[in-house]
Amino acid sequence: MKNNLDTSSKALMSCDLTNSIVSLFGETFLVAYFLQISNENIVQVSVYYIIIYALLGLGNILLGNIMKKNPHKRVIIYRFGIIIKSIYILLIVLFKENISKYFVFVAFFYGLAEVLYWGTHDIMNIEIVENDNRKKYMTIKRILSKLINIVIPIILGTSIELTSFTNMSIYIFVLTLIQILISLFIDVNKFGIKGTNEKYSLKNYIKALSKKQKDKLSKMYKLAFLYGIMMDTIRVLVVIITIMTFKTSFNLGMLTTLFSICSMISLYIFNKLYKSTYAKPLLIFCVVPIIIGVLCLIVNINKTTLIIYNFTYSITVYILEVMFKIKEANIVRDCSLEKWIVEYHTFIEGFMDTGRIVGFLLLLVIGLLNNVLYFKILLLIVTVSIPIYAKIMYEVEKEEMDL
Repeated sequence: MKNNLDTSSKALMSCDLTNSIVSLFGETFLVAYFLQISNENIVQVSVYYIIIYALLGLGNILLGNIMKKNPHKRVIIYRFGIIIKSIYILLIVLFKENISKYFVFVAFFYGLAEVLYWGTHDIMNIEIVENDNRKKYMTIKRILSKLINIVIPIILGTSIELTSFTNMSIYIFVLTLIQILISLFIDVNKFGIKGTNEKYSLKNYIKALSKKQKDKLSKMYKLAFLYGIMMDTIRVLVVIITIMTFKTSFNLGMLTTLFSICSMISLYIFNKLYKSTYAKPLLIFCVVPIIIGVLCLIVNINKTTLIIYNFTYSITVYILEVMFKIKEANIVRDCSLEKWIVEYHTFIEGFMDTGRIVGFLLLLVIGLLNNVLYFKILLLIVTVSIPIYAKIMYEVEKEEMDL
């Protein structure tokens, strides 16, 4: 069993950690900025994310053929994703307060950057990181990202309040350039050549799967769909509720930092203690607190109930995320899908983006209705995805225990 992460794994992780800072700015604080300059226009935020995730789903299908034929070009495409994201940051600098007028244009650039970045990243992650190191890699990365989230939100929130959103955009742009330099340490020879003579074909991929493989993969696809709702729709909902309740970027930064500490502690415990035999009690632990937190918000949305909800969310949902990421990558070797790795990723990403789009379509409807009651109903609906997700995850874990 390998215990150490190699240079490529460390470089990929470093790129991810740098990207987490860029994403924190470009998603969490950009949502807050959108709400502030658009008079809390939830419809605009919803459309913004629907465009991004529609591009991400479609883009992965179109990118598949290049990815399969040219595995050595994956890092190059990955770098292009970072470059386009840097252009996206420059657009924020250029448009300033007028960004809400050009949000469709901005969303297109961000969606394109996400396609190139994550379309290649997730495949590289599967091939670079060994299964034996998967839990270690994912939990260390998540813990470090939460450590970043302890410091960066306060810095971003305070800096935005004291200077401007535009000034911070310039510093974030510099970080995207650092990402490009880090990506130079990823060894292109780490990528498998299996299947490169075969044509990229989703149809042939489905035909080639055995019944046993299809049964296992169907659970992963369901988890991916629910993951899209659970990790993305709820995350943006939390930001919207927080900024509407606490009003300032400084308060958003302080709360993000506080709850990142909670997430880091829970992930550290998960990494140290978790085994498949503990799956049932762990999944119950992840479900019950978040439901209590949602019920508190449904009764009354105020600062106290929002803090309770954020606390329950931070100590549970990110454990569920790490569990999915481990299974998503490990199943490629467990089910001998190496030569179909690109097609597998296309399906996973497709189901994930469908879940995201469904979630944001619901948010769009709520924005049009403009009623706090419907907002609470949406929060309840998307939270239902968590216990369903936990049930399917337990079935996946149980199959491993039975082997």
